[in-house]
Amino acid sequence: MIHIYSFGQKNIIVKIDHRIEAVSIFYTLATMDTLDTKPTPSIYYKQFNQYFTDCKNHKSLDWYRNLKVWDGYDLSSIGLYLSDKYPFKLKIPYSDNQLRSSEINVFLEKFNAFYKDCKVDAFLKAHKTDYAEIVEFTRNKIVASNLLNDAEKYYNKPTQGEIIIFIDILNNLGSNAISIDDKIFKRKKIFKLAYLKDKNIVQTNDSKVTFIPLSNVVIHEVSHLYLRDFIPLYRERLSKKKNIFLVTAKGEQLKEKEWENELDELIVRVCVSKIMGEKYGPATELKEVENQSKHFKYFKELNLFFNNYSQHKSKYKSISDFYPELIDYLETLN
Repeated sequence: MIHIYSFGQKNIIVKIDHRIEAVSIFYTLATMDTLDTKPTPSIYYKQFNQYFTDCKNHKSLDWYRNLKVWDGYDLSSIGLYLSDKYPFKLKIPYSDNQLRSSEINVFLEKFNAFYKDCKVDAFLKAHKTDYAEIVEFTRNKIVASNLLNDAEKYYNKPTQGEIIIFIDILNNLGSNAISIDDKIFKRKKIFKLAYLKDKNIVQTNDSKVTFIPLSNVVIHEVSHLYLRDFIPLYRERLSKKKNIFLVTAKGEQLKEKEWENELDELIVRVCVSKIMGEKYGPATELKEVENQSKHFKYFKELNLFFNNYSQHKSKYKSISDFYPELIDYLETLN
């Protein structure tokens, strides 16, 4: 089930992908008796438990449980590399790191056996209407939040690309970005959102799935589209300062190849803090600053520097006009 709607000159797609959901079902069943964090209670989760009761000890699940290393909540992302129908094969060459527990061909052999024996396809088809309703609900919440317009107003420039949001209903652990080097996903920013338990409401196995994306997560991913041209424009100058971006606030030394991603995340997250502050007030911005400063060594300094843009946007046609000042400032860090 897919919904597309425009923001500015771009598109955002909200989707539940049957391949992601199938891998998520496998992972949830394999780890549910060990992991402390369970899926968020809902009617869907109750029906999931009822349907797969007789499959909880399937040989493929036992194989996974006995592996030396388990994967994280981003494992279901590998569904995007797979063919559309069973038996699942690689449609896109896989060289990413979501699957750390085994070789991809071995995993697919076990996964396909589970998918067939446990009739996963029938479960997915039975919930097709539910998926459509969840996607529509999420889409409406994003539109009503006005977050996309808030981001566009802050950056004030056209952006090239597309956002794809994949909903992961059984994942109550964490969201993750997905980067796939293939022409199918060229100029697309992809991320998978977890259905996290909401501490402010009562959620039981008689509750409908009410998927409301976190504001900072949506703004974060959209911001990547607006800011993706900064590092390529100044890569040569920035590479001379790469070492300062490879040390975290705790003094951890990162690998050299990570410097561009770290800098990109630093700038994006600073902008997110500013947009959140404009939308929800100074206390929200301060909370973002405190959280992000636990990892990013220069987050507080850069957040303050961005006041030059945020408080004087009338001086700039767009965020791009602020780039020369930004690169000059980054070169002063040591």
